[in-house]
Amino acid sequence: MLKNILFFSIILISPLLLEMPVWAQEVTSVRPWLGVAIDKGQKGVLIKSTFPDTPAAKAGLSGGDEILKVVGVPVHTPEELVQEVTNKGVGFTVKIEFLRGDKILSKDITLVAMPDMLTLTKKKLLTFKAPDFDAVVVQGAGTKFQMQKQRGRITLLDFWATWCMACNATIPRLTQFAQKHKGQIDIISISGEEVSAIKKFLSKLETRIPRKENHILYLQSDEGKVNSLYMAAAIPMFVLIDKNGVVVDLDLGGGSILDKILTKAEGLLAP
Repeated sequence: MLKNILFFSIILISPLLLEMPVWAQEVTSVRPWLGVAIDKGQKGVLIKSTFPDTPAAKAGLSGGDEILKVVGVPVHTPEELVQEVTNKGVGFTVKIEFLRGDKILSKDITLVAMPDMLTLTKKKLLTFKAPDFDAVVVQGAGTKFQMQKQRGRITLLDFWATWCMACNATIPRLTQFAQKHKGQIDIISISGEEVSAIKKFLSKLETRIPRKENHILYLQSDEGKVNSLYMAAAIPMFVLIDKNGVVVDLDLGGGSILDKILTKAEGLLAP
């Protein structure tokens, strides 16, 4: 689903892993990374963006550059780049040749260990402007949602799925909060599933929470594009955005974690 962007966080799991003893499954090789979001380019591997305070960012690589070679080995696809970087290992310095405009440049970059996804997501989004996106409205006002029009409003993005039990457990709390702060704080729930699946779920939800009492705006992320944009690799994930459009908090999970974010959202209402 999240096929339009490939991060260095991808881990391929072999069916043979299931046959390993428990101790062997727990021992894994530390994964090296550059710190870039990538996609297939015209001549090499396109850097869509770099993550702050990472080897790539410190070396001066930036969005729009195309990586052509790693230690002299040509790379044409994201998979090839990931493989070459993985083969080198953490702590090793590699020569990266890349295309910027019409010039071929090179940088020697020392690889570091890849952080966990939550840390990575926070590095990418916290204190920065929330990425703009358009999405289909499944339930709520209008037919199309545009994130750029949220400027001047406090917004809480909720990444969820109908099959996610942990996500579903947060709905009563979110509904209550949205009703209490209607017109003050917008709760936007985003799923990458088919519209029909989301509508079916919401129809059943009405037996527990009447639609007139549900002020959450439900959106569909086409092929998970919004999830990719916000690096929502795990759910439920909540992203709190202030009136200036800046991400001020982000976390995974419900319960006390969600309560903490909702309390912070209320704090943004203060003049």
